Amino acid sequence: MAAGRGKIVTGPPDFVGVGAQRSGTTWWFRTLLSHPQIRPPRKGRKELHFFEPYGARPMRDEDIPRYHDLFPRRPGQIAGEWTPRYMADAWTAPLLRRAAPDAKLLVMLRDPIERYRSGVVHRATRSPEARPEIVARDAIERGRYTSQLRGLLAVFPRDRILVLQYERCRQDPIGQYRRTLEFLGVDDHVPEDVRRLRGTTMQSGKKPLWPELQEALRVTLGPEVRALTEIVPDLDLDLWSNFADLPADDGVLA
Repeated sequence: MAAGRGKIVTGPPDFVGVGAQRSGTTWWFRTLLSHPQIRPPRKGRKELHFFEPYGARPMRDEDIPRYHDLFPRRPGQIAGEWTPRYMADAWTAPLLRRAAPDAKLLVMLRDPIERYRSGVVHRATRSPEARPEIVARDAIERGRYTSQLRGLLAVFPRDRILVLQYERCRQDPIGQYRRTLEFLGVDDHVPEDVRRLRGTTMQSGKKPLWPELQEALRVTLGPEVRALTEIVPDLDLDLWSNFADLPADDGVLA
């Protein structure tokens, strides 16, 4: 599918990245944009946060064309966005189905405890006035991947959702990038800098977790991780050091 020079058109996005925060989504989205057939939303923004207000008020039919207008592209091109919190907001999946029923969904997941560590620092940096316990609770909820994926699967077919593992993308960026391109239905095209991470790192602000918190997170998120392997069979727990030794009987979610 070659990109053409025809008239620019707008319409529903061809793909939407929906999660997860602090999981390498900026790196992956910017790498996707190096492909000549893949276009960002207007003004080159990665995250639109379009559906967030509709947790407090209904989305009207007349709101939907505003969303469509944010995705210009030419013939042979596809366009999309990546807002990592979409997967965490329960109302987004059904609204996304209304606004973009044919969109393909991208999900990037990271070891939930490492994601927690990065998410806490990220939120504290962006919202220093937020109470630490509220920031911590939100960071834990963002790591409930199984519950969030089940919300997506309730309204989107499984073959329209690609679940990537951040650590595997770091380990095999070319293979996972090609897998992503195949899922999106565009030509094979691997940029020279696919291995270069892009985005805002929180590494310098991270601190080791104290043992009680580390164990509490394992107990809380362990059942989610174990159940996640049923939804994502190729998930490699060996790449998630905090859960690599997760016992087989760990209170799996029903």
